[in-house]
Amino acid sequence: MIGRVRAGIIAAALAAAVLVAKGVAATPHVIATGRDWLGPIAVMAILILYAAAAFFGAPPSNREALALGARLGLFAGGVYVAEILAEYIWLPADNTALGLIEFGAVFLIFAVAGFAAAVRIGRLRPAVASAVWASLISALIWYLAVLAVLLLFRGSERQVLVLRAEGTFEDMRRSGMTDLDTFVMQDTLGAGFYHLLLSPILATVLGGAGAGVGLLFRRLRPPSPRKLP
Repeated sequence: MIGRVRAGIIAAALAAAVLVAKGVAATPHVIATGRDWLGPIAVMAILILYAAAAFFGAPPSNREALALGARLGLFAGGVYVAEILAEYIWLPADNTALGLIEFGAVFLIFAVAGFAAAVRIGRLRPAVASAVWASLISALIWYLAVLAVLLLFRGSERQVLVLRAEGTFEDMRRSGMTDLDTFVMQDTLGAGFYHLLLSPILATVLGGAGAGVGLLFRRLRPPSPRKLP
C-alpha cells in the first residue's frame, strides 16, 4: 500500500502540473511580463516538493502513519471535491457558508489524523506525520479539482455565476484588471501556491494538537484485561 500511496501522490502532482501548464497556455496574458512568470514557477516548485516528499519520505517507522494519513487524506479530498462540485450544481448566491463547512471539516480531519495515529502508534512524531500526509494528499486533490473544473467550465454561464457568488468580480475590479480569464487564472495560481504551502503547516499544528489529546487518552485509558491461559 505504501508504494501505491507514494506513486499516487507523485502522479497527482504531475497531473496538477500538466493542468497548470494547460491553463497558462490557454491564457497567454498570464505570463505577459517577466514578473508574471513567478506565479506558474512558484506553483510548479511546490508541486515538485510534494512529489519529492512522497519519493523520499515515509521511513519504515512511519509507514503505519502514512497508511492512516492516506485514508484520511482521501476522505478530506472527497470533502473538497464535494464542495467544489456543489458550487457548480446548486449555484448558491453566496459560497461563504459552503467554504466554512468545507475547510472546517478538513481541519477537523487533520486533528483526527493526529489523534488516531497517536492512540494507535503511541508516539508524537508519527502521529503528526499522519496529519501531514493527509494534508498533502487532500491539498493535491483539491487543486486537481479546482483546475479541472476551471478548465472544464471556462467561459460558461455556470462559471460566471459561481465566480459571482465567490466575489471574483469585485476582486477583479479592485485589482484594476479587465480580462476575466487572466485574473481568474492568476488567482488560481496564487490560491494553489498558498493552499499547497499552508496545508501541511496547518496540519502540523492541528495534527500536533490532536496527537497530544490522543497520547493523553492513551495514557489514561484503562489497560485491556489479560486473557487467562
